[in-house]
Amino acid sequence: MFQLRPTFLRLRPIQLTSFPTSSSPSALLLPRALRRSLQKPLRHLHQQRCYSLPTAKKPSRIEEELKRQARIASKNGSAHEFPERLIIYHAGTGRTTFLAMVKITTLFMGAFFCFVVAPGYIKAEKPVWETAGVALCGIIPILFVAFVTSPFVTHIHIHLPSYARASRAILERYIKTLPPTTQLTFTTMSFISKPRYSSLQAGDLAPAHRRFGLVNFVRDTTAENAKRSWYMFRAVGKFYVQDKGPVQKVRYEKKKDKVDAWIWDTIKEKVNSKAKNMTSQ
Repeated sequence: MFQLRPTFLRLRPIQLTSFPTSSSPSALLLPRALRRSLQKPLRHLHQQRCYSLPTAKKPSRIEEELKRQARIASKNGSAHEFPERLIIYHAGTGRTTFLAMVKITTLFMGAFFCFVVAPGYIKAEKPVWETAGVALCGIIPILFVAFVTSPFVTHIHIHLPSYARASRAILERYIKTLPPTTQLTFTTMSFISKPRYSSLQAGDLAPAHRRFGLVNFVRDTTAENAKRSWYMFRAVGKFYVQDKGPVQKVRYEKKKDKVDAWIWDTIKEKVNSKAKNMTSQ
């Protein structure tokens, strides 16, 4: 038995244009299915030529930067570059830790002399002046350390309005024309090395030289103390802010931990110039 294999004509797309239409008698020479299979590549080629898609353009650097800022703003939940409470001064982690250890160590030593050694002297019926001397050995160091270290400022924060947090250029413009009602927060250490927060206005600060140089800024706390009850601690009115030291470069410094010390330098210059103008008048 002979096997019959179907043969198909191989025609070029140019030759397809010379085919007569289905209405002519010569078009009936080819089967309808064969004509449709030959006309499909030609239609696809014609559509691809007429409706070819344009190539995508590479985005510019400005568009990429805008997209990056939009992604950061969506992650942070706001369009502000700076936080509302910005740190402008830091005394240093080493100094703050050392001072806190001195306070706590002095407190334990005073408790040891007053509650362990002094009762032993009383029980042994030692002279009164010896017992009083032992008790003073525990009390005097505590009072001295509290007197010396109470004005020491560990951190200073500034509270920025919403419009000043949009960009660095707007922030610099705001700091140059800083209003005296700008809120500042000074952080000091209490008797037990606990942070104490003092909220004040930039116009309330005044330069001073007290306690043998241990106090270089003061403020009036009369109105604030009048609002406090008798059992509450008095408001802190004397501060010691260290002068600008050598700038230490940190290799892996996070943006949120960055200290904008130039803001405090500007505020300090404004406070000093205000005091000079008042003394000259």
